[in-house]
Amino acid sequence: MFKTILSLVIIIILVEVVKSIIENFSKRPATKPDLSVYEKKPYLFDTTSEFNLYKVLLELFGDRYFIFPQVNYSHLIQPRKTTWEEERKYRSRIDRKSADFVFCDKERVIPQLIIELDGSVHNFKSKQVRDEFIDELTKIVNLPILHLKTDNIDREVIRKEIDQKLVH
Repeated sequence: MFKTILSLVIIIILVEVVKSIIENFSKRPATKPDLSVYEKKPYLFDTTSEFNLYKVLLELFGDRYFIFPQVNYSHLIQPRKTTWEEERKYRSRIDRKSADFVFCDKERVIPQLIIELDGSVHNFKSKQVRDEFIDELTKIVNLPILHLKTDNIDREVIRKEIDQKLVH
């Protein structure tokens, strides 16, 4: 009898606690994020050299490949299935990184090549560490990557280097 009464008391207490939590939660005013801090970017490309390279890539390879600019690495590479926490941890390492250009076949839109345009910011240690991480990652997942320098956008050099990467 005592156990039954104790069980009922515990249930009543739990119900009251849950009711209290629900009431407190519903009384909180919904705070909306301040959207006034955002604005549309004037251009998709961060630099003129990226835009100029994009035009060259389209001219040279646009008939054979879809060429997508500014593709987030998490759309190209994913962590292996493990626990939700592990996947989230590993995904967070690539979430804020994007490839400058991605070549995809036109039949199934499967990524074939990543192109990174390396400007002067790639002289900074933080960018070099980021590039090394991405290079190792793309090698592990067997997705070729090509680094082009902003100071050498010669059409024939670009064509030759990309053709070499796409063959392998």
